[in-house]
Amino acid sequence: MKEKNGKRKGRWAYLNDYEKDASGAYVYKGTEFAWKSPRKPALARIWLFSLAALGAQIGAGCIPGTGMNGRAWVLLPYAAALAASVSLVWGAYALMDGGDPLPDHIYRQSIEKLPGRGLLAAALSGLAILGELINLIRQGQFTGTVPSALLYLLFEAAALACGLLLRREIRALLWEAHSPVEDD
Repeated sequence: MKEKNGKRKGRWAYLNDYEKDASGAYVYKGTEFAWKSPRKPALARIWLFSLAALGAQIGAGCIPGTGMNGRAWVLLPYAAALAASVSLVWGAYALMDGGDPLPDHIYRQSIEKLPGRGLLAAALSGLAILGELINLIRQGQFTGTVPSALLYLLFEAAALACGLLLRREIRALLWEAHSPVEDD
């Protein structure tokens, strides 16, 4: 959607920061954020935590005999935590693909949102743990095996820890903003 002056607004507003140069290629002219923290080790830790959270969620879902089948209080938090873990990987990819320095729109899409996504993934893993504990406590209702349920709890605890570690890692990164220089 464009306004009368040819500028985009809303979801596509970041495209206003790209302009054609003399060769016809699009060049970013908006605010950029330079890494002040060492980029490669930080990206390695971010990828480690996001992929480990996703791997733990997938592992938890592959365990037979957890007793979550037909139990919404276990299955729904697990499914939501799995989706949140996928979101962590997507944010890590956007951050890695953004380069150095990061354009403003990629900074907002990754650095500003990843701490909240990490907290959400951890909270949903915590709810999945709580649901499984309720499942275990209910007398005569548990349909799984205790070792499988304990392994499920271990995987969910690992996903919870990875979400919190990712949040801490992202919040510890240092950035320096560079505004565009006007050419006159």
